[in-house]
Amino acid sequence: MVRLGKWFKRASLKERILEDLVMRRVKRWTVHLSARHLHGPKEIAYAPDELVVVCLVRDGRPYIKSFIDHYLSLGAKHIVFLDNGSSDDTVAVAREHERVTLIRSTLPFKKYEFAMKEYLISRFGKGRWSLYVDVDELFDYPYSDVVSLSSLLRYLNERSYTAVAAQMLDMFSDRAMRSRISQEDEVLKELYRFYDLSNIKSNHYNSSNNVVANESIKKYRDGIRKYLFDVPFVLTKHPLMYFDGEAKHKNNDNGLHGIRNARIADFSCVLYHYKLVDGFRERAVQAAREENYALATLHYKKYQEVLERNPDIKVRRDTAQELGSVNELIINGFLVVSEEYWKWADAEKRARAAWS
Repeated sequence: MVRLGKWFKRASLKERILEDLVMRRVKRWTVHLSARHLHGPKEIAYAPDELVVVCLVRDGRPYIKSFIDHYLSLGAKHIVFLDNGSSDDTVAVAREHERVTLIRSTLPFKKYEFAMKEYLISRFGKGRWSLYVDVDELFDYPYSDVVSLSSLLRYLNERSYTAVAAQMLDMFSDRAMRSRISQEDEVLKELYRFYDLSNIKSNHYNSSNNVVANESIKKYRDGIRKYLFDVPFVLTKHPLMYFDGEAKHKNNDNGLHGIRNARIADFSCVLYHYKLVDGFRERAVQAAREENYALATLHYKKYQEVLERNPDIKVRRDTAQELGSVNELIINGFLVVSEEYWKWADAEKRARAAWS
């Protein structure tokens, strides 16, 4: 490995790209060999206008029911979990659902996190749309009250888009966070209804060989967690992706935030992010102690430091807003839609009205 490292420093850019591709495939194959099927169908057949949700999870018990309920009600065809050695009841709860497949790999998270995510996308999303999300993220899109998920995917397919930008939005309650980590079902959307846009910064979208259909889409950073803990955060991700062999997520410490060689759709979506919930302090202490993450380990150590000084920290400020629907995020400028997408949604609304 030392010799490989010395070679890598001397290698040309083309050689480094080739080495990166080889190492990514080796790691994905290692994940494949380690994966053990626990529940549900091993292969999922689905149409071009259907979606499979994939998720890498460990000790996600408080989130798992809200996660499954949300994505099945959104219209997902199936959900695939790769469990990385949960010690709570995550696996037991997931097994209760027919439209869920459960796989387990106990490879070290810090070394294989990106490879496990790539494995899920490449195995279950090849030549199709898949949505990779963390267990504390609930995806939504503009006008989802009138545009069905199948209609959304038809819109993307007809325009040959291969990825969609999604903006993370931290959700929180109007009270101080409790210390306990719940071992029961948390109704996330009811308990954590507030968000704050006041500290979110925007940058121009860096192309990275991407074709971006709407110049109004920006890359967001920071937000309420930057205000509370004074650490930088990248908020723009690309969880919804058509795996065509060209579009690829960047292999770096930001997980699936970056993408290259993709045709980015002309509207942005939201990932409601439930990090600032009850038990946050305990999770931060555990993550800081275990050091299983790359860049995020530094974040967790900062969380721990701030929470030790202020254990009764209250997230909600005067600038917070209570979420009514995803469409208000278009009105306040957090999400972006093109005129073409708006017309598509309007046509869907008219069609629904005609059928009712």
